Amino acid sequence: MDVWLAGDSRRMGAWAMARATLARVELAQTDEQAVHASSTKVGATRRQLLWCAGAAVAASAVAAVGLHLSGQGTYYETAKGEMLRVALPDGSVVNLNTASRIEVRFTPQTRTVLLTRGEALFDVAKNKAVPFVVEAGDARVRAVGTAFTVRRQADRAVGVIVSEGVVELSRTTVATQPVRLVQGMRAAVDPAAASPIETARISPDAIAQELYWREGMIAFRDTSLAQAAAEFARYNDEKIMIADPLIAQETITGLFVANDPHGFAKAAAESLGLATRTDGNRIILGPI
Repeated sequence: MDVWLAGDSRRMGAWAMARATLARVELAQTDEQAVHASSTKVGATRRQLLWCAGAAVAASAVAAVGLHLSGQGTYYETAKGEMLRVALPDGSVVNLNTASRIEVRFTPQTRTVLLTRGEALFDVAKNKAVPFVVEAGDARVRAVGTAFTVRRQADRAVGVIVSEGVVELSRTTVATQPVRLVQGMRAAVDPAAASPIETARISPDAIAQELYWREGMIAFRDTSLAQAAAEFARYNDEKIMIADPLIAQETITGLFVANDPHGFAKAAAESLGLATRTDGNRIILGPI
């Protein structure tokens, strides 16, 4: 193994992600039994970080919170750093990511969910007579029985990823022909763009990477430190600051606990030959 890893630095990151995938399979087989986190540290190059923070669920980052009733429907929400799994009345299941909110409006004729902020994974129970619709900003996703993710953040396009089945994507503000998305496709809906709906293929590995948040984890593959810091900011009040624009372009690969920015910063510093310091609620990464 050591000889194979030494042959190409890219193999180290691939090996880390393979271990992460295996860990998810093993975790599923525990049938929700308690799993204790263990951290495995492996030697890394300056550009690629291996297997940080172990393979177990970040249990402290996953919370069942936020059931509320309103005059129009039932809504669920999570605070920053919290995740929530919701069983809907029709048998569908929704996983809410950090700082997210949905409103559920079910009638005998319709199944509608409004995603007002954040990110959610929908595993839809089949019912051809009553379509399942998710609205998020200018995006409208219609499904019968499938699994897909919708992400809505301020000042960004609404993102949709289909991990199973087929959905129809359209806009809520303009009458347009729906765009058909099948398993392994993603889309971005941005009314201000020249093409309001942009679609592309996405690999199974990339979909798995996008969904690690369900276990309270964040996965990176050749991701810049700047992008990684922005992703950690979604889950934590403590901000990771990059002291040098050149350092911000350095890339990282690995699996990390979403609510542990200090652990990520320390691991990134060790991998890339950097130093960390804390200033209030800021974690600063810079040269030694």
